[in-house]
Amino acid sequence: MGLILTDGAAYLAKNGAGWLLDIVASARLVPAVRRAEFECWTLRVDLTRQCAEVVCTDGNGEREANILYRQPVGYTDFPLAELKLYAVADSNLGKVVMLTSEY
Repeated sequence: MGLILTDGAAYLAKNGAGWLLDIVASARLVPAVRRAEFECWTLRVDLTRQCAEVVCTDGNGEREANILYRQPVGYTDFPLAELKLYAVADSNLGKVVMLTSEY
């Protein structure tokens, strides 16, 4: 099953952050990510150095969350210091990727 993007996630993809959704999509190859019913993706950007890190957890709280995937980003001009996305399993659609405000 594939990824379905909500309007907010599609907006990101169409407006310069398609690379972030590419990371989410490519992480489907990691068994722990593929099995997760709920994924919390966090992009943390060092705005001064213009680099970042993308981390996927199972969303089980900040301290208790299990890290499923982590990837450094050598360069980005993404304008926000942090962004979170959720990917939620839907038995009919696959994984639905959304902004946290769309959950």
